[in-house]
Amino acid sequence: MDAENSQIELAFPEIRVIDWPRAVRWYVEVMGLRLVLEDVAHQFALLGAGGSRLALKAGERRGGETPTVRLVFRVNDVEAERERLIARGVEVGPAMENRAEAYRSVTLVDSDGTPITLFSWQDSLDPNSPQA
Repeated sequence: MDAENSQIELAFPEIRVIDWPRAVRWYVEVMGLRLVLEDVAHQFALLGAGGSRLALKAGERRGGETPTVRLVFRVNDVEAERERLIARGVEVGPAMENRAEAYRSVTLVDSDGTPITLFSWQDSLDPNSPQA
């Protein structure tokens, strides 16, 4: 089966969080994601981020286990998002520029310690840019 005819489509990544209510609040109030579905009884939330989805599910990490995923969000303006998050009390690294791949990015961690990267393409590599 070739990739074009695949019946498999990624629905959403699900990350396990230690403090589920805090994580849901953080992603909605701090990151600005949209709450699509909240199942308090099962401590599950489905969040919207543009055309993508992210699930948060309560669950313990095994002793000393560190997160094994990095969430990467594309934003229009890395600096503006960095300033917005800093104003909300989030510790955000400095903006970095990758000239070879033509993007800018910043890194931070969520309320549970999961690493997050925010990036924006420079116009020349933005797949939605008329110049690309």
